[in-house]
Amino acid sequence: MNNVTFLPWVEPPEVEPTAGSDADVSVVAESVVPEHPVVELPVATLPLEDRHDDILGDDDLADDEASPDVETALLRALTRRDMSEREVRAWLSSRDVPENDVEQWVERVQRLGYVDDLRMATHLVDKLVARGGKGRQVIVQKLGERGIDRSTAAEAVSHLDDDSEQAQATELAVARASRMGSLPAEAARRRLHGFLARRGYSSAIIREALQHALR
Repeated sequence: MNNVTFLPWVEPPEVEPTAGSDADVSVVAESVVPEHPVVELPVATLPLEDRHDDILGDDDLADDEASPDVETALLRALTRRDMSEREVRAWLSSRDVPENDVEQWVERVQRLGYVDDLRMATHLVDKLVARGGKGRQVIVQKLGERGIDRSTAAEAVSHLDDDSEQAQATELAVARASRMGSLPAEAARRRLHGFLARRGYSSAIIREALQHALR
């Protein structure tokens, strides 16, 4: 496998090279070692939070098929969006990379910091809370859809306590109720309950949010 060009949002790790090891990685700041030319890739100008968060689609894979170099294509994919370990495995398998090589690639991109499921999960949690007003149940479900395992998902949502969820659910309910002035009280209650339930809030949190919103 060729040397890996570091992506813009990844801090290159400090590696102590071991003589005679095929897995040595040399990080070069200002010069290029002639024997191992660095792959030139387009520099991603978008910050991590502005890149797409969906699993690679057919169009993305079709674009990468134009390059026979797995390393170049994989780094291009990682430049476009953050990927979980499971997504990287699926991406490599879709290019008919042998299973043994898949394991080596996954280990390498994880070691170099290109793929980090906890980092990715934490970013997605913050985004789903800040932009989508989602509760823990829906967040954990969406993390699972991205290939994040249960223990990593639990760690990523551990800071979402009941108080913070209650405050957010109440704020959403009050804002929504302000646009339901013409509805009968019971109809407004049913709609608000469904609205909050679809966002993953528990029944207890929804009940208290409705009490504040429908006063």
